[in-house]
Amino acid sequence: MTDSPPKSQSFSIVSFALAAGAVVALALHPLLLMSNPGSSMFIIIWFYVSGCAALVVSLVFPSSFFAFVLSSFLFVGFVAKAIASFVFGVRLIEPVSTFASQWDQALIFAASGLSGVCLANLLAALFPSFSNTSTASGTARLANYVIVAFAAVLAVSVAVYWANYSYHILRIGFPLGIDIDPRIYAVAAFVITWGALLSGLTAVLWLIELRSWPYAALVVTATFLGLLASVSMGSRIQLLLYVLAAVAVIMLRRQQVRDWIAVALAMCLAALVFGGSLAVVSFERTFDFAQTAPTAPTPLAKPAPSTPDSQTGSSVTKPAVPASQTRSLTEKVEAVTSDRFALQGLFHQLRNLAVMRWVGLEGVMTAAANSDRLGRDLFVKVISEDPAAGSQAIYQKMSGDRYGNVDYYTFLTLPGPIGVASMSGSPLIVAAFMFGLALVGHSIEWVAARLTQNLATAAVTGVSLAYLTVQMGFPWTLLIYAIELVLSVTFVGVVWRVIKRLTSANSG
Repeated sequence: MTDSPPKSQSFSIVSFALAAGAVVALALHPLLLMSNPGSSMFIIIWFYVSGCAALVVSLVFPSSFFAFVLSSFLFVGFVAKAIASFVFGVRLIEPVSTFASQWDQALIFAASGLSGVCLANLLAALFPSFSNTSTASGTARLANYVIVAFAAVLAVSVAVYWANYSYHILRIGFPLGIDIDPRIYAVAAFVITWGALLSGLTAVLWLIELRSWPYAALVVTATFLGLLASVSMGSRIQLLLYVLAAVAVIMLRRQQVRDWIAVALAMCLAALVFGGSLAVVSFERTFDFAQTAPTAPTPLAKPAPSTPDSQTGSSVTKPAVPASQTRSLTEKVEAVTSDRFALQGLFHQLRNLAVMRWVGLEGVMTAAANSDRLGRDLFVKVISEDPAAGSQAIYQKMSGDRYGNVDYYTFLTLPGPIGVASMSGSPLIVAAFMFGLALVGHSIEWVAARLTQNLATAAVTGVSLAYLTVQMGFPWTLLIYAIELVLSVTFVGVVWRVIKRLTSANSG
């Protein structure tokens, strides 16, 4: 049976979402116009309409998880952030170079990129990824193989996440804490970020179809793996993204879900686990990074050996080794909770997670502030830049070099895909770049669905690609991940077909 959004239920849900969105959009539009910081009313309308249109098209003409998630994330990073800043006066977080009043140019770049995504979503609707998936069928022996594979995935995942937490293979802000072969590192990094979820949800969906497991198992698996990923990576959002992929599958398969109570309980569990992981990660990040933050020292910096910051001339201290290697979680929590300024900073960061932490508006503002440097040469340099440049990269310097003097840890401000394309200085190139990027991402999900015929594989592919696209800092890293992803789904698809054929032949 081929998957496609159920006509009647999909129409009612989309209609409700569009109606609710229209009410909110119409209410906010006049406020955005009245608070327009630019000189052109046309530009702010184009910006607002293109952002809304990209999201609406992905709903009205559903084509892939990637198209909807990408459009949603861009909407938050640009339109929602602009409303929060222009209308409600919420301050932006990331540096924007010497930006002062070049709003027309910045919004033109943003509107061009959003328009490119909108056009790509229209074209993607002609070959949706959902039509390539189907419900698995097979023998009991095939299901047993899948169970063994699922157990192996969980065991390997636990081991890899433990190693990541202990040795910082891929931990936000931390340098690599162990000598490791680059090829092993590439595989480990893929497993840590999205590979474990890709394998886990793919196996669970097959077991739902072969063994009638409850659909709630998708949420439980995503929650378990998301907890391990979030804590070991020091990420506050990874768990949410994992659960998002699981929920996306359930929503598309909602006509086949029999036990909604189990799904609701699984979602409650996910919410509780997310709250716990958010607390753990936030306390750890506050403790560790406070020791190198470019601000006045706090009591959190005292336990670790340190030396003065000779470059800034201040008394900011730097740890000789990461605090997480010498302090327990309990000690970190006690240190943070006993420091009023640290707690204020922690609550401020959490408050900004919903909108202001999303990548988007600052990237085009930085480009507009450096209009004299923009051009095709700069664009080519940025898209081909080695990720090893880190805090010394072109965009980091252009945006204000906020983290250039931070020792040991690596912090980056991200331009996002539209910000990267804006380095060209050409709205046409920005639109074409985003059109091509959106179409390639959709096509990769289409290939994943085609090779595995598994809706969960398509969901993880689309959500992960959309998130990493929006979080673009160095295009090379996205390219590497896309290659690893295609190779992985190809491997899964080939193994699935071979085992299914062998088990079918033996049973016959």
